Amino acid sequence: MSLARLDLLGGFRLTSREGTRLEVPARKNRALLGVLALAPNQEATRQKLAGLLWGDRGEEQARNSLRQALASIRKDFCDLEADTLVLIGDRVALNPRHISVDVTEFIAASASRDAPGLRQAADLYAGPFLDGLGSTDNVLEDWLRDVRADLLARAIRVFESLAASVSGSERVAAAARLVALEPLREQSHIALVQAHVSMGQTALAIKQYEACKLLLKRELSVEPGDQLQQLRRVLDEASMMQAGDSTPSHSPVIAILPFENMSGDSDQDYFSDGITEDIITELGRFGELHVIARNSSFTFKGRAADTSTLAKQLSADYLVQGSVRRAGNRVRISAQLIDARSDNQIWADRFDRELVDIFDLQDEIARSVATIVVGTIRISSVKKIRRVPITQLDAYELYLQARVRFVRYDTILEAEPYLVRAIELDPNVASIRAMMAIVLSTRWLLDANPLNRELLEAALVYGRSALKLGPQQAWCHKAVAHPLMFLGQLDEALAHLEQGVSLNPNDIWVRAIRGLCRSYIGQHAAGLSDLDACVARDPLTYDWFWDVRGQILLVLGRYSEAIKSYRNLNSYSFWSYAYLAVCHLREGDVALAADAVMQCLAAKPGVTVSAVLIDPYRDPKILEGLRKDLLALGITDE
Repeated sequence: MSLARLDLLGGFRLTSREGTRLEVPARKNRALLGVLALAPNQEATRQKLAGLLWGDRGEEQARNSLRQALASIRKDFCDLEADTLVLIGDRVALNPRHISVDVTEFIAASASRDAPGLRQAADLYAGPFLDGLGSTDNVLEDWLRDVRADLLARAIRVFESLAASVSGSERVAAAARLVALEPLREQSHIALVQAHVSMGQTALAIKQYEACKLLLKRELSVEPGDQLQQLRRVLDEASMMQAGDSTPSHSPVIAILPFENMSGDSDQDYFSDGITEDIITELGRFGELHVIARNSSFTFKGRAADTSTLAKQLSADYLVQGSVRRAGNRVRISAQLIDARSDNQIWADRFDRELVDIFDLQDEIARSVATIVVGTIRISSVKKIRRVPITQLDAYELYLQARVRFVRYDTILEAEPYLVRAIELDPNVASIRAMMAIVLSTRWLLDANPLNRELLEAALVYGRSALKLGPQQAWCHKAVAHPLMFLGQLDEALAHLEQGVSLNPNDIWVRAIRGLCRSYIGQHAAGLSDLDACVARDPLTYDWFWDVRGQILLVLGRYSEAIKSYRNLNSYSFWSYAYLAVCHLREGDVALAADAVMQCLAAKPGVTVSAVLIDPYRDPKILEGLRKDLLALGITDE
């Protein structure tokens, strides 16, 4: 028989054995349940409870407050077994036959010495004990601080032991959690650096060292300790050895810096930016290369810095720099490839072309750079990055203008007229049709009219036509998958996304949508892993990555983490505000939940619950729980 569930790590959550969320609104009542959960045999005397929770009051007043709290909890427990909370004489207890508690399970599992037990403990530790609950009562506040410190110390030991017991990506994930628990603890960073080294990820290991060094300097004004500095010297030696090896054991890391606009007209920045982005995308098609994502590279746009500094901050083995100069109907693109270790220019070229050949030009640059860096790439691999050329420059410029607007919720609909005109001028370009498919399906999301399936059907037509033109382009598979998801065809959508990731493993857009699709199917942990990989690849990433990540964390019940993810957004959709409100509600913060609802209604006046809940989750309980909470928050469904 299933039990009711009390989760106290990472916040507060009480669930009936049927899976229904139960509310315990009073903070002192939540604290009381936390005290019982950690007490020996999950029971305590009334005197201990009154003294700990109401120690700032007189003895009689404290006992009266305890009686009122217990009566209130009994009402909150009305949907549970009658004797879930046991009151016998001076004793108060939780009945383990009717309710399980995450913190007691975590404490038991944390003593394990084998990998399965450590994994269980790691999964259970969702965050600080009763996260977000504070008290003005010094006695209770001291108790909470001590309990949280003890559980954090246990969690650190768990993730340290797990990282030492497992290998591969699981080791990296355990060490990353360790760093997240205590960002200023050097031993945690050492564990993560060593985990990257064990997988041959020297560039990521160096990047982690630099992140630790910057954090210690900023927060504590100290340098890394001897052990970490020695580890960095070993990494430098390994990098030098790899530099002399014509067949490196790890994928070369390459960063394409923003090409400089030399036209003397800042309004033409979009053109040089577009050239840079296309080269990033084309190079990303080579699985042999690890390409630093666009947003991280573009952080350095317009900033003067030497190549060694840029390479160190981006953890790059190679840098590509260049410039674009437009004059009339001609363009000159200059590019150079720099070995970041030696600071030597190992290739440079200049391309003078008429603008009608622009895609052939970018393909030529991408092929040249990739061939020099990888060396062993076969001719067939080079051919796979060719695309149908845009024969009209106007269409290409319109495409670039659309892409500038494509990346944010508050501007994406502005891309549509540019794409319509571009398709009129050149109807046979896969990338333009693929972008139109995603713009239309996003418009369906933003219109908040779930019954209007015509937009999704139109988006799917554009996506399938894009795929016919560019079957080897990851973006085209994403363009088909995006509308398919919301048409409820999740298996077909996931198949396209898997193929897209296979075609271009560096395309974080495709990986992010795969994460969302996985969550819809029920593979929430795998979906979160995709989003975490996107953020790790591009820490200055697009708004909607954080939105999708927050939604998956919400479904996983990790509300405080979801809230932190949503806070990274610069532009919010109405559903972002709605799901943020649910997170606050489930965390017990009704005021912040109400604020988020107000922002949701301001972003989309008259929005209904049905318009918010368009996500095609296979598990109906997810949507049922969200519907119940949104209605409770005052969003109607009329």
